[in-house]
Amino acid sequence: MHRLKLLLISLVAVLAAFPLCAQVEESDSLAIYRAMHQRDVARLDSLTRSLDSSQALHADLRQRLRDLAMLKDSLIAANDLYQKELRDKNVLMGNQVKALQEKEKLLAEKEELYRKALSTSDVDKAKLEGELKSKEMSIEAKSREIAYLQKDIDAKEVSLKSQREIYAHLLDEKEHYRQLVDSLQRRVNAVEIENIRKQEENKYLAQKAKDAEEKASVTLNKKKKVRPIQGIAMRFFRTPDWDIRLTPKTDEPGKYDKVIRNRNAGDIEFDFVTGASVMLWDLTDFFNGKQATDSASLLLPRFDQKFNYDLGIYVGFGGSNLFKNFYIGPSFRFVDFFYLTVGVNFCEYEMLIDGYTAGQHIDQNLTLDDITAKSWLVKPFVSLSIDLDFLSYIKK
Repeated sequence: MHRLKLLLISLVAVLAAFPLCAQVEESDSLAIYRAMHQRDVARLDSLTRSLDSSQALHADLRQRLRDLAMLKDSLIAANDLYQKELRDKNVLMGNQVKALQEKEKLLAEKEELYRKALSTSDVDKAKLEGELKSKEMSIEAKSREIAYLQKDIDAKEVSLKSQREIYAHLLDEKEHYRQLVDSLQRRVNAVEIENIRKQEENKYLAQKAKDAEEKASVTLNKKKKVRPIQGIAMRFFRTPDWDIRLTPKTDEPGKYDKVIRNRNAGDIEFDFVTGASVMLWDLTDFFNGKQATDSASLLLPRFDQKFNYDLGIYVGFGGSNLFKNFYIGPSFRFVDFFYLTVGVNFCEYEMLIDGYTAGQHIDQNLTLDDITAKSWLVKPFVSLSIDLDFLSYIKK
């Protein structure tokens, strides 16, 4: 009993130090989660800025396409005007050629009249001179008409030269815009591909953030009724390990006695346990409120952060053979994630049958199978466990 009291005092001292450790571990885990959340928010902001940039690029490309369409209309109008000017020049040149032909015809008629005048009499000469003057006047009129037509042709040539320069400039500008549109189109295609990749990455990050929030919500759900827990149990009985030891006889040299021995003798044994705790009474307000007693405050002091406490029932299994090693008892949850359980352990052991004890001499023809048998024993235990959801959350 004295050893049991010492162990309980040590356990209470350890438990008194656990709240601060739990606060630090929980704060660290929440800080990690907040850092991950801030990182995801930063990446989402980066994706949003990239999307805004691509939208601006799309708007620039649409404006360039509108400019190119206006330039195309200008080219069409300039080409129509150029063709009209060219048709007018061709008409003027045709009229000029016709006038020149008429002038040459008049000159030929004048020369014919002049030759006739040389070979006729004086009376006929006067008549022919009148006709010659008339022909000369017609020739002068045709010359003036041809000169006017040449002026119009020269003006049309100047206009056509200007139109050709404008048309060439528009063609150069069209080629420049076409190359610019091609370059912008390639950039838009690259940005669209990048946006698709980032949208997929955004979906993955959003799902990852959602999963993290759901995980944190499950972990930090302090009012959940049933919680899986895992920890270490200290039971007040060690699993026997029976053996038969040969001991030399003092009175008969060369002969031996068989002595029963327990190689695992003792009062305390530790076991790894896994189970679930069902909350029966919520004690959070009691331990965090003003009505907390001095004794409770000394055992579990209050902190700035509000922790949760409750009292429930624990059922678990231990060891390698889960179906032959049961734990049951009331459990006390403190500082959110830790559980202290005191109860009984139902376990199947290999025990000596009635009539045999450790250190007893047995007959030479007996073996362990003859003196041992399986037996269920009920022993007290104390365990300290932690919430499995919280453990998995820390790993994340």
